[in-house]
Formats: sequence, structure tokens, C-alpha cells
Amino acid sequence: MLRGTKANLVIRQGAEQQYKTALYIEPVSNNVDYEKILQEEIKKLQAKYPGIDLKKNNKGWEIIIPDKYREGHESHFARVTQNFLEYLNKHDIPAWEVPNMLAKYYTTTKALEISSK
Repeated sequence: MLRGTKANLVIRQGAEQQYKTALYIEPVSNNVDYEKILQEEIKKLQAKYPGIDLKKNNKGWEIIIPDKYREGHESHFARVTQNFLEYLNKHDIPAWEVPNMLAKYYTTTKALEISSK
């Protein structure tokens, strides 16, 4: 879940989603203008990604993502690995990745320290 000031983005992958990842937008407050803005933004995305859509539900909306945009585990892993190797080769890790890496390595090293006690 990514918490925002206007909405939360939630990824679910349970039985209800037939074990496929699904993205949901759940507004923080009940704002009528929010739905209008969301519809306008989806239209912009549809120009680049034809077939995506919004489906209203009791908590907000589900982003409908056609299968042609879905990436399996193996191809996703290959793409991530390729990006990593490119960053490594160029010695240029994106600035947004630095805090993620610090958090990840702090968490794993702290977990190792705690589990060793």
C-alpha cells in the first residue's frame, strides 16, 4: 500500500483477483471532484496504454489492466536485472534508488543482528 494525502494505492493478489495483481485507488475522503479528475487522468493514460480503464467499487476504483501489459515474474526479473547491470556499468544509480537501498540494507542487517541474538 502506498498512502497518499488524497488516496491510497493498494495492490491485491488474492482469490478475489484470481491471484493476479490488481491495482486499486482508495480515496482518503469522499470528494466528488476527485472522481472527475481521476477520469481525466485515466483518459491521458489510455492514449499511451489503450485498454486500461477504471472500475468503480465500494472502496474506490480498480485500475483495469489488460493482459498485454502484464509482465510475468521471469520477464520482470530479467528487466530489473538488465537495468541494474546498466546502472552498475555506468556507475550511475538513480537518486530515487538510494533511500530505497539504504532502507533495504538497514532492515536486512538489523534483522540478521536480531536473529543472531
